Parts: sequence; structure tokens; C-alpha cells
Amino acid sequence: MHPPPDPLFPPPPAPASLPRNAGRPRFALTDDEARSLVMQLGDIHTRHANNPRQHRPFVHDFLRAVHHATGRIYSAGTYRKLLQAYAPERTPSTTTLETEKNLLEHDLKSRAVSVGIAAATPLPAAAAAPSVPAPAPARETGLELQQIIGLLHHLAARLDQQDRAFAGQDRSAGLQAHNDYLRERLAVTEEDLNETRAQAARMALEAQAAAAQAEERARELAVLYQNVKDQAAALGAMAEELHGSRQFAMQAIDGVRGETRAAKERCAQLEQQLKDKEQQVDMYRQMAFSKGGPAR
Repeated sequence: MHPPPDPLFPPPPAPASLPRNAGRPRFALTDDEARSLVMQLGDIHTRHANNPRQHRPFVHDFLRAVHHATGRIYSAGTYRKLLQAYAPERTPSTTTLETEKNLLEHDLKSRAVSVGIAAATPLPAAAAAPSVPAPAPARETGLELQQIIGLLHHLAARLDQQDRAFAGQDRSAGLQAHNDYLRERLAVTEEDLNETRAQAARMALEAQAAAAQAEERARELAVLYQNVKDQAAALGAMAEELHGSRQFAMQAIDGVRGETRAAKERCAQLEQQLKDKEQQVDMYRQMAFSKGGPAR
């Protein structure tokens, strides 16, 4: 199965109908060729305005625009000079230019073979649309994008089948515009899906790192909790020891107070006895003095 003709660019006009300027270099364009290329570049810049760093899609359309304007295929160096003249902001690599040039040659050969086969083979009356398997349920966040891509692939397959069934006949402008729209939406949707997958992968890595960090913090918290628990147990034991020491000290203080009270009472008793004896001595002295005895 050969790929259908690219609807973005109609088949180029016959080389005989295009004026040439033999005095200019090979890569130089005539006024009509330059005018045709400039008219096509407006739509190309609009389609790829959101991808200033992705040069391959722009080069893909630019090479086909040059072929449509000139009817010829140039070398990678010539395409680079044309890009410098008409799109200086685009600086693709030589590998990209060579790859897109080879793809353009392959598309032109496939288109020529398809047209020859269609001209030599009778057209079928009708053909059933090829069954396109429904996309498998996505497990990542791009489920809606995958469903849209599946639908766009299905519509693109239907349009390609219509292109093959009606090869050699002129297609309406509405069908070409619809096909162009579907292809553009498919490219944009695939790009969004890739970005969503990349973002989901980054979020998964961040979540994994956050989970590992949370586990590490949980282990550290468990160690701190155990340390606090041990310190609380040590403080409890110390409080019990302090309580026992306090009770012992209170008992000792009570004992000393009792001994002090007993000593005070004994001292008071002895003082009272000493006073009583002094009173007795005074009384004996007075008795002896009254009886005429010598005073002692």
C-alpha cells in the first residue's frame, strides 16, 4: 500500500509551463517561483508558529513548497540557502535536510506509481472502511488524548481509502480542507499526548522521590519518638527516686524535730529542778540565819 498524496500541497505544474532563468545559479528562483513560494510560506509559518525549535515539520512543508513552486528537487546546501533567504529563523541540521529530501523523493515516486496503477486499474464500486481497533484503555493521564488520536486515525484511514477509491478524479476543496484540518489536529494532539506523558513521568518521579523522603522522615520520626519515650521513662524513674528521697528526708526531719522537742523539754525540766534547788538553798540559809547561825 502506497501512501496517499500529501493534501497540503497539490501536484506541481509541468516544468514546461514554468519560466526559467538560465543565467541565475541553480538554487536561485525566478520571480514567479519566488512569488509562489512566498504565498505558501504564509500558511507554513502559521501552522508551525507554536514550534519554533522543532525544525523538521517546517522543513517537511518547506521542501514540498519549493517543489510545488519550482518542480525540482535540490541538494541540502541549496535548501539551506533558500531557508536563509526566505526563513532565516529556521536553522535545521544537514541530516534533517537530507532526510526530508529523501522522504520527498520517496513520496514523489510513490505518488507516480499510485497514479499509474490507478490509471491502469478499474475503480471498485464501493469498499468498506477498514476496521480500526479501538484504542486500549490508557492507564496514564492522557486517556482523552489517546481516544481523540484513535478517532483521528480512523478518520484519516477513511479519507485515505476515499483517496485511493477516487484516484484520478478531482477532489473537492472542502474534502481537502477537512483532510488538512484532521492531519493538523492529529499532529497537535500527538504532540500534546507526548507532553502529557512526559509530564506524567516527571510527576511519577517526583511522587516517588517524595514517597522515599516521607519514608525517611517517618524513620527519623520513629527514632525521635523512641528517644522521647526513653527520656520520659528516665524522667519517671527519677521522679520516683526524688519522691522516695523526699519522703525519707521528711521522715528524718520529723525525727530530728521530735528529738529536739524532747531535748527542749528535758532542758526545761532541769532548769526547773535547778530553780527549785536554789529556792531550797535560800530557804535553808534564811532558816539558819534566823536561828543565829553564822551566815554561809
